[in-house]
Amino acid sequence: MKATSIRTSLCLSLLLFLSLTARSAPLRIEEPTGITFFKGSWKDVLAEAKRQNKPVFVDIYTTWCGPCKRMAREAFPDASVGKKFNTSFVSYQIDAEKGEGIVLAKKYAVSAFPTSLYVAANGDLIYRSVGYGGIKEMLTEADRAVEAAKDPNSLPAMEKQYAAGKRDPAFLELYLLKRANVEMPNNEALSIYLKNKPKADWSSDKMIALIAGNATTYDATIQEILLKKLVNIKEATGDEAMVFRNKLSEGVFRLNQDRFKQAIASKNEQMLAEVINTNEIYTNAARGVNLRPEQADEMANHYRMGFYLQSGNKGKYASLVVAQATRLMKVRTTDIDSLNKVAYQHFEEESQSLPDSIKRSDYFKNQLAAAKQTEPRQTAMKLNSLAWDCYENISEAKTLDQALTWSARSLEYDRSAMHLDTYAHLLSKLGRKAEAIKLQQEAINKEKAVGGDPTSYEKELAVMKRK
Repeated sequence: MKATSIRTSLCLSLLLFLSLTARSAPLRIEEPTGITFFKGSWKDVLAEAKRQNKPVFVDIYTTWCGPCKRMAREAFPDASVGKKFNTSFVSYQIDAEKGEGIVLAKKYAVSAFPTSLYVAANGDLIYRSVGYGGIKEMLTEADRAVEAAKDPNSLPAMEKQYAAGKRDPAFLELYLLKRANVEMPNNEALSIYLKNKPKADWSSDKMIALIAGNATTYDATIQEILLKKLVNIKEATGDEAMVFRNKLSEGVFRLNQDRFKQAIASKNEQMLAEVINTNEIYTNAARGVNLRPEQADEMANHYRMGFYLQSGNKGKYASLVVAQATRLMKVRTTDIDSLNKVAYQHFEEESQSLPDSIKRSDYFKNQLAAAKQTEPRQTAMKLNSLAWDCYENISEAKTLDQALTWSARSLEYDRSAMHLDTYAHLLSKLGRKAEAIKLQQEAINKEKAVGGDPTSYEKELAVMKRK
């Protein structure tokens, strides 16, 4: 099985391969000193917010989201976070992929995780933040939400004015800044605003933030301005610089994705090359350090594979998938061990600032053990993804047999439920029913063993048995 496209971390979906994403359910900690989360339906929490005369803080997470787990283990039990949030908000958690969470994620246009929503008791969105940047940043975002709740020019009120036809420059500027702050871009309003704004005025930090937060349709001039600014602040330090860089990165990425769609629609390989080049420039600037050549090549191939698959050239698509997998199959164990040591060292450095109470927890010890296997698991995920791509998009038995060997190698690195599921599906597609059923049952058992939900695997097993 392959992760669905919504699995975007913040930070930007094409960077996900650079960090380990676990399948196990997130740790939801509720210590007395931390955040107290309300239990009940969405209707109930809004009623409670009205009763207490407070906004609602909503943690929208998924079970596979790494930053969601980090926020849950670091921030939610923290005393300072608990004091701030218990005083200022009615706090609520919901899984974006289950029950009411699916409806709320759609209603509030949630597409990256974790997303923190700050919502009025009537359901109006007050403020939003995406991702997790540590306890300090979380407290800063909470302060911004508190101030936004007091703002007489609320975004919902301005939405009504915009819908009624209000278009004066001062109103549009404030409206667009508010839309940018809650990460709900309005390209139409931006276009109207920029028509009456000289291009010489587009390069101030305020204007760039406004543009980056609202542009959704590719424009060469806008992309050039945003990308130039992003490169210029690549090495800037401090919380404000990090927030600004993140918003710029999201804007550039959004425009580049629109350009990518244009390339696919027109089957324009030159446009594809431009998209790949822009992606590498912005990724290096957003990370603050350049990609290694093999990482840049992998990201470029990700775009190429998507381009050829979606533009109907399955021959080139299959060739790229096979070439990518062949490179991974040739990676030596010594190379993986070397990269793994670097990744583990990075994890240790990041963990130094954590309280001893967290470091002594079983969850942290499990994460520490997992960090020692970061590179093998990442290699396993890449091989698994390519094998699943073949399962979904290729019918030729020869290529499917190759994909089966990639899947088998992924199991050598990480015999997880997701990877077993891929192997079982390939066996089933190749007509090896008995073997497929056996492996799918093992996937179900694995998922149960780690406390996960095996429902999807059980449904697939039933399908395999009927074939």
